[in-house]
Amino acid sequence: MRITETIFDFAKLASEEKHRFFKLVCEFDQHIFPDSCEEEIYNFVYDQDAVSVLVVHYYHKDTLVGQNIIPVLKLSLEGQPIFVVSYRASILPAYRKGNRTLKTAIRVAINQRIRHPSIPLWFVPTIIQPKIYTYFASRSQNFFPRRCKEIPQQYLKVLQMIQQRKSEVHKRREDIFVYPYVMPRTTPEHIQRLRNKATPHSNFFMQHVPDYFDGMGLLCICKLDLPTILETVFNLFTGRKIY
Repeated sequence: MRITETIFDFAKLASEEKHRFFKLVCEFDQHIFPDSCEEEIYNFVYDQDAVSVLVVHYYHKDTLVGQNIIPVLKLSLEGQPIFVVSYRASILPAYRKGNRTLKTAIRVAINQRIRHPSIPLWFVPTIIQPKIYTYFASRSQNFFPRRCKEIPQQYLKVLQMIQQRKSEVHKRREDIFVYPYVMPRTTPEHIQRLRNKATPHSNFFMQHVPDYFDGMGLLCICKLDLPTILETVFNLFTGRKIY
């Protein structure tokens, strides 16, 4: 199945183009997340601290089958600039194999790191499914929070800064933050499949976010420095997993 991509930087569009494109983005997002609202998406793409908001559209035979919104924020931590990358992916069920949207987000983050090597780059996604959490946590030992490893204080400071920017973020414990997130429709077959493929990472996720089926996501963090990038790329290409 051949999938093509188109990428727009929403932050660089003219006002009229932004309005038209925003409607398209909302329409597709609400097709995947029927309970989502325009305000939720608006706050994501119109963040005043965003230096870019990449919108990736995935097509199969000229039909839009998925999209990925990837904002890059420029913030200040202890008086020093940092970049924070997150993402919001929505894709039709038949095209979800292969973690396509996750790989796109990682590629954008790494490109950002290459363009601005002197400014620390943080990847702070809201993970809404144990499968996705497992994908990240099994590729890098520096993806937090995680089982049997205390989160470093610098990572906590970034998470706490994000919590202060978003009033909807709730603290479960000192190093566990959750965020309301509209879930796509879930079938009983999907639930059973998750149970059958349980891993130490997915068990950790479900232990701390037992209400993820009700729309709560786990706020995670990874500092994309050179050692972490090299480790992640190596593990992805070799199929090595960390537990």
